Amino acid sequence: MKKRVLALVLTAPLLFAITTVLAVGENLIFNIEGFQKYAVENSKQVTLDDLEIKTKESALLDAKEDAEFLYPASTKSERYNNDIKKDVTPLEAEANLEYAKRAKQKNIDNLKLDVYKAALNRLLIEKELDMQKAKLDILNEKYSMAEVRYREGKITENDLNDIKYSLDTKKIDVQKVEKSLKTAEMELKRLLSLELDDKDLKIDEKLTLAKWKSIKLEKVINDAIEKNIDIYKKSENLKVKEKIMEITEKYYTDSNSIYNENKTNLELARIELEDAKINLEVEIRNKYNNLLSAKDNVELASKWEDIQKKKLQNLELKLENGLVSRQELLSQQEKYLDAQYQTFAAIYDFNVLMAEFEALCN
Repeated sequence: MKKRVLALVLTAPLLFAITTVLAVGENLIFNIEGFQKYAVENSKQVTLDDLEIKTKESALLDAKEDAEFLYPASTKSERYNNDIKKDVTPLEAEANLEYAKRAKQKNIDNLKLDVYKAALNRLLIEKELDMQKAKLDILNEKYSMAEVRYREGKITENDLNDIKYSLDTKKIDVQKVEKSLKTAEMELKRLLSLELDDKDLKIDEKLTLAKWKSIKLEKVINDAIEKNIDIYKKSENLKVKEKIMEITEKYYTDSNSIYNENKTNLELARIELEDAKINLEVEIRNKYNNLLSAKDNVELASKWEDIQKKKLQNLELKLENGLVSRQELLSQQEKYLDAQYQTFAAIYDFNVLMAEFEALCN
């Protein structure tokens, strides 16, 4: 797809860029990968996850030791409990440890995704601020022109006041975007575990449209089901429930409450696992459809931007030949600025959806 290079270009999510971390004066300068690495290195969640893994490792050792040293069993209930302690508890502890390890990596991936989206949001707001300031300059020029026309008696005082109102409104718009930019920076600092009043941040990154890759959706779904940690947890839970039921059938029949309770738990575990697989598949398909729509939106926005740019160029030529007024040119400049920003907004939406889709499938 043909794409104009305007001033910013959106980067493919989470994939590349040489890490850059610089301190210049009162600013901290990072590229997006640098932000991500910094966030992970300073994450409190990573520390908590490491502690959780150590806890699960200790629990597994205890479960294995307990399985080797069982009290003599004389009753059916004692033999049942011993078999559970020998064959089920270690199995459950191993699954819990593996889940803790996978959860740590998933939390890291989620943090990287959040940093990516926050950085991208910051860059988009910067473009919005550029647009609003440019439109403010245009309105200032329009107001100056209107003052001249008013003094010449070509427009009324109400006409002049209307333009003044538009100018004042645009100044407020600029202030709102400046506040949004500060909010975006605070969110990025929060993810980086920085103090909110610490150095200002600067993103040393270009915004370019994420590369579209051919996606074999059925394979993506199957792979995602294999890798998803919530499905892993439910799958391991089903294995535990199957083992419990296998032991239960050695000692009890369907006339016993323990048998019926374990049988119910087994069926519930099967249902939960299948529901989780279906829900993940639906979520992936929906996200993919949204991604396709976002891709179309980028193409449409880019085409509309091209149209507005050509109109502006034509008006510039006509102005040189005295065929249009400066007022008409300024109005077209505003339309072009709007179209330019809408392209960036469409690219932002696409890149965020692409990053979310990749995170969902990994």
